[in-house]
Amino acid sequence: MTGRHDDRDEDRRELRRLPRRVKDLVDDTVDLVGDVAGIAWTLFDAVEDTVESAVERRLGRERHRGRRRPHRPGKSVGDSRGDIDGTPLTKDDLEDHRPASSWAGERKDLWVPFLFMRANPGDLGSRPVIGPFWESPDIFIAPGVPPSLAPDVPEQLGQTALADVDNTVYAHVWNFGHGKASEVIVEFFWCNPALGIGPGSATRIGEAVVSLGARGSHDSHKVVKCPAPWRATFVNGGHECLLVRAWDLPSDTLGTPEWDASLNRHIGQRNIHVATAQELAAQPLTLHVGPLYGAGATLRVDRVQPNAMPWLQLHTGVRGVFPPGAMPTGEPLLSPPSTIGGGPASGQAADRHEVEGEGQQVALTTTDQDPVAGEAHVYRVSARQRDQTVGGYTVVILGT
Repeated sequence: MTGRHDDRDEDRRELRRLPRRVKDLVDDTVDLVGDVAGIAWTLFDAVEDTVESAVERRLGRERHRGRRRPHRPGKSVGDSRGDIDGTPLTKDDLEDHRPASSWAGERKDLWVPFLFMRANPGDLGSRPVIGPFWESPDIFIAPGVPPSLAPDVPEQLGQTALADVDNTVYAHVWNFGHGKASEVIVEFFWCNPALGIGPGSATRIGEAVVSLGARGSHDSHKVVKCPAPWRATFVNGGHECLLVRAWDLPSDTLGTPEWDASLNRHIGQRNIHVATAQELAAQPLTLHVGPLYGAGATLRVDRVQPNAMPWLQLHTGVRGVFPPGAMPTGEPLLSPPSTIGGGPASGQAADRHEVEGEGQQVALTTTDQDPVAGEAHVYRVSARQRDQTVGGYTVVILGT
């Protein structure tokens, strides 16, 4: 009997040990799965590194074959974490570590400024810009008037600069964010006639500081006058380009790329020249191609109708009113590209050319006759890399 009782006691002890053994078995299984997962992730990282290296080698071969990719500075705005969900703020929301390149929600939903300068009249700040980005309706000029004598807002918005005298430059700056911008720095620059602008070609005119209210307030947008005069010159057959940057410290900084109005909403660009056909025929407009960042580009000139250039509404002074398009009597042409500062390139003028290498220029001319009074020719010169427009300059030939 004693042996039978001992066996039963041992069975009871085994039963009591069973949950612990099951738990140990489960723990061992979890550890094994974890080890397998770790091995899998290690293999995944190795494969990823191998693929990335192969892609880099392929791109390197493509560059040597002449199919190079431009190393053009890109846009970095961060990602939304989706934290804004209508729930109250918690202690974890404040203490949890989050990536520096992330936002609590979409920028339009945050209580911060959203500054921008328009590339066209319907622009609401979305980037990249679709269409020409160098015809900003938010850059104005008071010709022949120094800032000390210029009004706070120019009397006419579509005027062009006068050469060799002081001119005043203005910028129309917008805030579509829920938060006000207390310290908006507005920087004004000029550069020689060019399709693309970089830090090496821009010259500072001056800067102003202004505050803007939140979206929907009476002061959410303002016209800002540059306090320093701009003594414009007639360079290479045309007027210089203007570029304005507007950013808030610290709520809506400039961001990247620092000089590309097509990608950065903080930048407005005005590459526009108004001339007569005789002026353009007598002295072709020489345009610097601008930085190409290690790749080639396709340059072309297109004739467009005046009503496809919204900026001309500022010139007429009436919304929806454009000068009629003049009858073509010739064609706009680009000279073959040549080195800046060198002599003219050999070859025939055409409506497009391929450009390789930095430091290049082309000359725009036309065989069109002057339009009759009130009519206009409009020519757009553009530079494209890998199906992306990276620069441009617009010339308006007005009949007088």
